[in-house]
Amino acid sequence: MVISQNYFKALLFSVAFLLTSGAWAGTPDWVNGSSLKYRDAEYLTGRGVGSTEAEAQDRARGDLATIFEVRVQVVNDSSTTVAKSGKNEQVNKLSSQQVSAKTDKVISGIIIADHWQDPVTRDYHALAVLSRAQAGTSLREELGKIDDAVQLQLQTAKAAQDPLQKVGALSQALDVSIKRDGFQASLKVVDPSGHGLEAPVSQASIQSQINDILKHVRIAPEVAEDAGAAEFPGILKGGLAAAGFLATGGEQADLVLVGKLSLTDLGRRDNWNWVRGTLEVSLVEKASGRVRGSKTWPFKTSAQDPKTARSRALIEVEKQLKEELRTAIIEFASS
Repeated sequence: MVISQNYFKALLFSVAFLLTSGAWAGTPDWVNGSSLKYRDAEYLTGRGVGSTEAEAQDRARGDLATIFEVRVQVVNDSSTTVAKSGKNEQVNKLSSQQVSAKTDKVISGIIIADHWQDPVTRDYHALAVLSRAQAGTSLREELGKIDDAVQLQLQTAKAAQDPLQKVGALSQALDVSIKRDGFQASLKVVDPSGHGLEAPVSQASIQSQINDILKHVRIAPEVAEDAGAAEFPGILKGGLAAAGFLATGGEQADLVLVGKLSLTDLGRRDNWNWVRGTLEVSLVEKASGRVRGSKTWPFKTSAQDPKTARSRALIEVEKQLKEELRTAIIEFASS
C-alpha cells in the first residue's frame, strides 16, 4: 500500500498537534480548566507553573492563597459597606484591617493535590487545593470560641454594679467581636452557601449598650491648670459632650474629669513661631478620690506669628479631646 505524501504530512501534523496540545501526553483537566476530581463545590483551587516542580508548587499555593484572600477582602468590604452607620463605620474599618491576619490559620490547610510536566515545554504544573469542609470546620471552631468569649464579657457587664466596669466589659466584648469578622468573612468564602455563621450578638447591639450606659455616667469637668487659656474650660466640657458623656455640675457628678494644660512658647525658628504643649486628663471618683486613669497627649504647633501659633495649639487640644477622650475614658474603665 502506497501512502501519499499529502497523507503522510497530514499524519505528522496531527501527531505534532496532539503533542503540543497535551492530548497525546494526557494533560490533566485542571491545567486548562476545572478539575473533575476537585470540584469547585468541595474545594478551592490554585494553579502554578514553573521550571522546577518545587517552583510550580509554591506558585500554586500562592495562587490559591491570593485568590482566597482577595475573595475574603471582597466579602468583608461588602459587609462593611452594608454595615456602615455613624460611629459603627470606625468599628468596621478596624475589622477590615484585621482580615488578612485571620486567613493564615485557614490557608495552612492547603495541599498539593496533583502535578504534571508538559512533555513539550518541559514546564512543571501543580494543583493546590483547600478542602472547603476542612477549612469550614476549623473556622466554625474559632467562631465558637469567640462567641463564648463575647458571652463571658457580656455576663461580666451584666453582673457589674459600677457603670465604668460595665463599659469596660462591654468594650472588651466589642473588641473580641471585631476580631470575629475576619473569621466570618473567611467562612463565607469556603462555605458553598456563602452564609457563614452569624454572630449571636451584633456589634451594633454591644455598641448601643455602651452608648446607653455612657449617657448616664455623670462627669464634672474640672480645670487644674489652663496655661492662661480662658478657652480651656469650655474646650474640656465640649470634649466630654463629644465623647458621649453627660457633663454635669460638681454636686451631681459621680466622677470628675481633671484637665491640665501646659503651653510653652519656643520662640521663632526657621521663620516660624513654635508652641509646645501637653494635655493631661485624669478621671477621679468624686466620693473616694480614687484615680481611675490618666492620659497625656504631647503636641507642637507653629505659625507665622506667636498669637496664631497659640490659637492653633488650642485647636489641637480641642481636636485631641473630641477624637481621643472617649477611647481614653473607656480604657480607664477597662483597667
